[in-house]
Amino acid sequence: MKKICDMDSVRWMPKEEITFLASNLLENYEEYAGQTVNPPIPIETIIERFLNLRLEYDDLKARFGLADILGATWIKEKRIVIDRSLLDEDHLGRMFFTMAHEVGHWCVHRQAFVGPAARRSRGPQIVCRESGARARGEWQADYFAAALLMPEMPVREAFAEVFGFKPIVIYNQKSIAPKSLFWLDLAWEHAGEIARAVIEKGRFTNVSKTAMRIRLEELGLLVNYTCERLAAAS
Repeated sequence: MKKICDMDSVRWMPKEEITFLASNLLENYEEYAGQTVNPPIPIETIIERFLNLRLEYDDLKARFGLADILGATWIKEKRIVIDRSLLDEDHLGRMFFTMAHEVGHWCVHRQAFVGPAARRSRGPQIVCRESGARARGEWQADYFAAALLMPEMPVREAFAEVFGFKPIVIYNQKSIAPKSLFWLDLAWEHAGEIARAVIEKGRFTNVSKTAMRIRLEELGLLVNYTCERLAAAS
């Protein structure tokens, strides 16, 4: 499958610009919907009704012979396809995040894919694989997806309701407290439970614990000092 554009070649963008683009999309969708949109962010509706893109599911792994493919976007055809494996109930958070990731490509990168080569191509202009996650454009789409599905203020509000206004700073990998009383001795092994609590309080029901944990770290609400402490001790 021929590449139309290398995701490492897209221009560098600061997080603030990516956040603005995600926030702008959400604000425009709210104007379209005529109401304030709260989590869970209706990503499927945004794709199909607001952006007027076709959303489909297919066995992309078999179609392209790539074991780690998650999604693909056909710019010319205005079509987003998600790998069918993500329809499994255990992967729904990953599925919605992949949808938002592809929307990120559509909003941030599609102008790089509208030249003559893209028009001649019959395949997808953007193919997203786990092995390519570190490419600049893939990171940008991931950050866009996080900002869209987990807007900063709702995340901060949900976190404050559960844990207060101060960030959680964690120094230990393991806790000595019983599992049922983990909040008495927070450790990094509880990061998933912290994320789950924020998800439940803020009704971020279409994101995974992993996605929320990363978002909390990005916003400085969950600070992991375990690696630094372990490195200093070694």
